[in-house]
Amino acid sequence: MAVSDKAVRPCSSSSSGLDPLLKDLTEKKLIFRRNVASLASELKDVRHKLASQEQLFTRESQTREVAETKARSMEEEVSKLQKCLLDKDEQLNATRGITEHYLDDLDDLKSRLSVTQATAEASAASAMSAQAQCLSLLKELNEKDRSLKEHELRVNKLGEQLGLLQKDLEARELSQRQLKDEVLRIETDIMGAVSRAGSSKDNELLKVLSDVSPRNIENISKHLNTKDTEIARLRDEIRILSAHWTNKTKELESQLEKQRRTDQELKKRVLKLEFCLQESRSQIRKLQRVCTYTCSINARSLTVKINKSNNQCHVNEASLLRQLAIIMCGKCPGQSQTDR
Repeated sequence: MAVSDKAVRPCSSSSSGLDPLLKDLTEKKLIFRRNVASLASELKDVRHKLASQEQLFTRESQTREVAETKARSMEEEVSKLQKCLLDKDEQLNATRGITEHYLDDLDDLKSRLSVTQATAEASAASAMSAQAQCLSLLKELNEKDRSLKEHELRVNKLGEQLGLLQKDLEARELSQRQLKDEVLRIETDIMGAVSRAGSSKDNELLKVLSDVSPRNIENISKHLNTKDTEIARLRDEIRILSAHWTNKTKELESQLEKQRRTDQELKKRVLKLEFCLQESRSQIRKLQRVCTYTCSINARSLTVKINKSNNQCHVNEASLLRQLAIIMCGKCPGQSQTDR
């Protein structure tokens, strides 16, 4: 019992000395265990993060490969599009050359149209002037016809007057002849009566006859001379008037022939001008139809080509934009995860 008590006493004394050390050790163990547990949890977290990062890297590498393939395809498509654009540029240049050629043709046609319009206007103006000249000439012809009719009436009246004068002259000549015959008959009768009468009365009758017959003969001769002078004067006037009117009729006939010739020439010119106007109008219509048809065809072909090229360019641009959007959308989640 004593020994055990002795043994217990040192143990109790040693235990009293070891308690703080044990406490420190236990605390250190606990702290170490806690640190180990925290390190293990950190290792797990780090491993989990590393696994997630490896997955992200694999995904990013896959997305990069996909993006590279898409970028290559896009580059190929861009090169194709560039080739298409170059082809379209060449086509556009060709169409521009064609359009310039057509525009030159249109300018030529416009110049021709302007020339034809100018010629048509000039021919129309000349036709109008010719028509005005024809109208004026027709008026002059009508006036000259009227004057000719008046002159013909005057000539007819003068002819009638000449006929009447000739009849008067013939009647006067007949009357003069009758008077001469009667005078001669009276003289013969008187001479017979004188011869029959006696010689006693012969001297007296001869005296009377010698007094009367010379007076009557002188008066008759004077009257006849005056009538002869009047007849000669009238004949001269008739000759002068007939010559004057014949000259005037000839002049008027020549003027009428000239006017008829000029009228015929003007009618021919008017017909030629009308024919030229019709031809110029038909040519203008044909040129306008050709211009409108060619312009419409060229405009349609150009619009169709431009629309096709624009549609192809828009389609290619839309496809490129879609692919770029897809690529950008594929890159964005990987980048966001790496940022996280």
